[in-house]
Amino acid sequence: MKIDIHVHTRKCKKGDAHTRNIEPERFAEIVSSTEVQILAITNHNVFDLDQFNQIEDVIDDHIQIWPGVELDIVENEVRSHLLVIVSPLNAQAFDSAVSEITANQDPDNFTATIKETLANFDQLGPLYVAHYKQKKPAMPESTIDLLIKGTARPARVIKEVQNAISAGIYISHGYPSIYGSDVSNWDKYEEIYSKTLPDLRLPVESFEHFCLLLEKDATTINTLLDQKI
Repeated sequence: MKIDIHVHTRKCKKGDAHTRNIEPERFAEIVSSTEVQILAITNHNVFDLDQFNQIEDVIDDHIQIWPGVELDIVENEVRSHLLVIVSPLNAQAFDSAVSEITANQDPDNFTATIKETLANFDQLGPLYVAHYKQKKPAMPESTIDLLIKGTARPARVIKEVQNAISAGIYISHGYPSIYGSDVSNWDKYEEIYSKTLPDLRLPVESFEHFCLLLEKDATTINTLLDQKI
C-alpha cells in the first residue's frame, strides 16, 4: 500500500497554485484510481474540517484520510515548514488547535515557534514531519532537536526528504524519513505524483497502527510478521 504524507486540497497562500483546489468528489475519484491508501491533508496554515468530513464521507472505505496542517515555523530567525498530522479520531480537537494557534493571522503571514506548536498540538499525539535538507524551506537540525526534546513522543518526529533515494540513505543511518507528493496539480496526480510515492512494507490499518510501527512496538511488529506470507 502506498502512503502520501503531504497532500494539499486548497490554495491557502498567495504562492499556492490554483490547481491545488479540489472538490471532495473529484478527490475521491482520483485517489480511488491509484494505489494510494493513506493520505494526510496538510494545507498551508489551514485545516478545513468541513472539507475533511466531506472527503471522509465520499472516499472508499479502504482509503484512510488523516487530518493535518503545514505550518510555517520560525526559530532563530530561520523559517521552515513542519507538517503536523493527527488521528482522524482527533479531527475535531485538531480543528480547534489549528484555529487557536492561527487566530488573528492569515495563512500568508502566520508563523509559530516550536514551543507554541508543542503547546497546541502535542497532547493530540501527532506525527511531526519536518522539511529536511533539499526539501525547502528546510528545518535546521537545531530546530528539529528542539522538537525531539520537547515532544512526549520523539519517535514520531520524521524528516521529509525529496525522494526515495534520500529517504533510503537517511533511514539506513537510523533517521526516520519519508516523502510525500506535495501535490500542486491534481490533474497530474494519478499519472505522475502517485507513481513515485513510498510503499509501506507492512499493512497499516490506522494512524495509531502506523505510530506503533514507527515507535517499533514489538508486539505490533511481531503480530504483523506472523500474519505476513
